[in-house]
Amino acid sequence: MFTESFVKKIKNIAIFVLIYTLIFILFFSTLSYTLPFVLAFLIALWIKPLNKFLNKKLKLSLNFSSLLSTLLFFIIIFFIITTIVFKISLEIRDILNNLPDMNKIINFVQVYITNYEHYFNELNPELIDKFKTELLSLLSNTYSITVTILKTSISFAIKLPKALLVMFITLIATYFFSTDLAYMKNKFLSIFSDKSKDKVVMIWNEANKMFTGYIRAYSFIVFLSFTETLIGFSILNIKYALSLSIISAICDVLPIIGIGVVYFAVGIFYFLSKKYIICIGIIVLYLIVTILRQILEPKIVSASLGLKPIAVLAAIFIGIMAYGFLGMIYLLFLVVFYRILKKSEVL
Repeated sequence: MFTESFVKKIKNIAIFVLIYTLIFILFFSTLSYTLPFVLAFLIALWIKPLNKFLNKKLKLSLNFSSLLSTLLFFIIIFFIITTIVFKISLEIRDILNNLPDMNKIINFVQVYITNYEHYFNELNPELIDKFKTELLSLLSNTYSITVTILKTSISFAIKLPKALLVMFITLIATYFFSTDLAYMKNKFLSIFSDKSKDKVVMIWNEANKMFTGYIRAYSFIVFLSFTETLIGFSILNIKYALSLSIISAICDVLPIIGIGVVYFAVGIFYFLSKKYIICIGIIVLYLIVTILRQILEPKIVSASLGLKPIAVLAAIFIGIMAYGFLGMIYLLFLVVFYRILKKSEVL
């Protein structure tokens, strides 16, 4: 029914999808154990140009240049994170000090109910019951979210020693990867024939280029969200615009959470403060940021990865709808690696 070449092509694609899926499952199921080494390997690749510059241009030994570039990277990252955390901590403290206390919130609700009590009396009892149910549901959800945040905070405090251990192992592993990258590459290529080596090198170079493009694309998207939030909050004259914008950017990077958490919290604060114009402005700003992201994300990612925008859009949408964040990552990299192997004439 079908040509032999078409059947062969379908078989190759099926084998590729199967192998890719198994590797993907294995990678993410063991990531909690291999995380320091994965991070170390990626950092070693990232600081490779600096390491090479110190080794070749400044004539430093490979071991010393690797140590210097590794320490320099971690010192810069530590300084940036410390500065951001310190700045955010100070402004969060001020925000919490300025939040209306529980008595003010209760008084606000009581005054609101008293002012509109005669309207409630004229409403349909079924409508009032439905409103009560929705209100209780909202309060229950708010309580659940608060409990979850507290549990997460406690869990983080418990796991802090483990996080410090991961950072220490990552630091040490980065140094060893930096010194052994060339050796590891040559050792890996030695298992292939001379004819296959060229294809493997081509696949590696393409994968490295696309991975860098992927990181660059999402870094730009997060920076765009940060800039839009900062400009919008500054126009609305919202206090602590910089810190809130940084928190928004961090939430944007985290799976599932997103910038909506920050906008929702700020909106509730200004609603309780009876600053309704600012509250409406926050809602409009959130809609603008969200719509712009939905429009620009497929275009930016597709341009960085060299893929068609429709393919990226389909991978993002289908992946998120099927399995959330992991589903999106799975489909995006499935498309990316298919293109790499296609370009390398493996498929």
